[in-house]
Amino acid sequence: MPRSSGSPDIKHVLLEERLIGYLDPGAEKFLKPINEGGLTTTSSCTGRITIVDGKWHWLRDRSRIVFKTHTEISPVDLAYALAGPYDDLWLKVTGPIVHVKAPSLDCAAKALQAARDAGFKHSGAISLGEEVVLELISAVQITVPLKREGVILVNPTSIYVLARIANEALRDGWRRLERLSGLLPQLGCQEGS
Repeated sequence: MPRSSGSPDIKHVLLEERLIGYLDPGAEKFLKPINEGGLTTTSSCTGRITIVDGKWHWLRDRSRIVFKTHTEISPVDLAYALAGPYDDLWLKVTGPIVHVKAPSLDCAAKALQAARDAGFKHSGAISLGEEVVLELISAVQITVPLKREGVILVNPTSIYVLARIANEALRDGWRRLERLSGLLPQLGCQEGS
């Protein structure tokens, strides 16, 4: 069912993306209000916790994800990874990232200010074509080395604390995303506004 702009109905798009695996679990409740407010979301992540195997977690061609969840992690998850055959492990928590298309520069500027107000302070325009594409990145981020050159850097007690801290950070990202999904629809970015 098309919207007035000729784009597909957002419920259909979100369902389709969820069914084919491009949408994180639970993302619909955050993205639907944004799309109804005149912006169009493209790829998005609600935040995640990963454990990365590699000397440096940022070197994509020399590291790999050995654990990933968009929900909370347990101390058991950490223990299994630490017991695995990995020389170097990193625990990473990354907050939400939302890509949106804005129909105008004015709307994009308003969206960037709203994103910063919601705690997405690392945000900006990544394309200035017919539509402005924004990448809204939350400030939530934790990176902890767990194992280096085969030596475990954490003790059995600390994995409980690490799991709790990682989950707190993930939930903080969700709160920021909820704030963002409440602010963006109020900007008046609908066509003809």
